[in-house]
Amino acid sequence: MIRCRLESLGSSLPREGLLRWGSLWHATRAGSECLARSHYRRSDIEVLINTGVHRDGHVCEPAIASHVLRALDINVEFRGARTLGFDLLNGGCGMLNAAHVLATMMQAGEIRVGMLVSSEANSDAEPDPAFPYAASGAAAVLDISPFPHEGFGAFAFRTHDEHAELYTSVVSLARPRGRIVLRRSAELEERYLACAGEVVEEVLAREELGRERIDHVIPAQLSPAFVARLGAAIGLPREKVVDLSDRLPDTLSTSVFLALHESRRSGRVRAGERVLLLACGSGLSVGAALYQV
Repeated sequence: MIRCRLESLGSSLPREGLLRWGSLWHATRAGSECLARSHYRRSDIEVLINTGVHRDGHVCEPAIASHVLRALDINVEFRGARTLGFDLLNGGCGMLNAAHVLATMMQAGEIRVGMLVSSEANSDAEPDPAFPYAASGAAAVLDISPFPHEGFGAFAFRTHDEHAELYTSVVSLARPRGRIVLRRSAELEERYLACAGEVVEEVLAREELGRERIDHVIPAQLSPAFVARLGAAIGLPREKVVDLSDRLPDTLSTSVFLALHESRRSGRVRAGERVLLLACGSGLSVGAALYQV
């Protein structure tokens, strides 16, 4: 089986201070770090997928991926090599969805190297006090793993549209240049926990793995309470669930990959270990993927 691996990772963590850095700045910073760690050249990137939801100036078109390609100087001039760039939006599940897309393209023989980029930032002059996400960026270069057991295994995604009203985010035009208005029900995390067991069961069944074979669970860091209760909800010991919520706030689309990057950088997740990634998004959606480091 052809496996797709995370060849390098990059991050732009939430920053303190008076300056407000935008979504393109965070995406570029994370992407630049990722490329600096990679043994691939910029011209080797065949596909770039951007999954950030909240963008500078609420831009919808052109795709933010095109701006990221320009900022990172990835095949912006037609010199024989070209890079397909597009946006894929699915809230907190976006980067995991995009990794699945790239893995599928690699298994089909369409590409050999791809890149994921995501960032979040609220550029409103007076942000809605209910907006919870710290500005951040995350990036990853993916390639075909040279080792048979390293890389992504099974993916699973479930959407429960009957709960879609529990989480809504819109750009209201009641103010000049728009304003993000976000509404999260108090029941939201409870629903995520209830749905998480389904996707975990599905992804383990596809890999024919028992829960004892999972070394770490890296979830979206929605809140300390969510992370603390997740183990019981999916049938795994609490100590296997990576909890960075005290220093890494919920950052929506970048959260899982930032937590993975920090876990690898700190040495908590080591080579050869099997990780379960768990993302939560709007819709209401939950996604899971197995990854062997």
